[in-house]
Amino acid sequence: MKTRSLIPAILFLLVLCASANSAYWEDSVSTLGTIAPNQGAEFGRLLFKFDLPNELDGAVIDYAELIFTATPDTGTSYICLMGVFPVSTSWESANLSWSSGWTNSGGDYVDSIFSTCLIRRSEDKLTRADITDVAQLWADGTLPNYGLIVMPLEDLGRYLKLHESSSLPQGVKAKVRVFYSRKAED
Repeated sequence: MKTRSLIPAILFLLVLCASANSAYWEDSVSTLGTIAPNQGAEFGRLLFKFDLPNELDGAVIDYAELIFTATPDTGTSYICLMGVFPVSTSWESANLSWSSGWTNSGGDYVDSIFSTCLIRRSEDKLTRADITDVAQLWADGTLPNYGLIVMPLEDLGRYLKLHESSSLPQGVKAKVRVFYSRKAED
């Protein structure tokens, strides 16, 4: 009997305590790229770029994630530990190469800010990378949004191949999802 009265009380508290300023935004990644030391290789470091909406300017990012499906060039290993870093140079997918357009071969990125994710050796497993810290820096205007680069952490000679997944809408290879709150107005 106590359980029946406890459930409405918990729901009431959740509604009462939930921020009226909480919101959610999701979109397909607009620009994708792969860079590899061997021009034209299908495996490489993955680049993702997307525009965040103006409504995120100055918002508190509660949680943000990059969602994609990729196959690692892992040899006999079944998982690969990846680093997800903010890119520090503007780029376009049409003119990507390992060394041209970058200060450093293999892409320019902020190596002190990153998240990790595990990619399993499977063609249809979604990978979710927590990009909350980076998205907060973008929302604050502290870091310019040039996108993200995903690369192996343990063996820099390993690479990835991005592909479509049945778990994402047709034609979509990656998505970004952001849960955020607006700061209280004074």
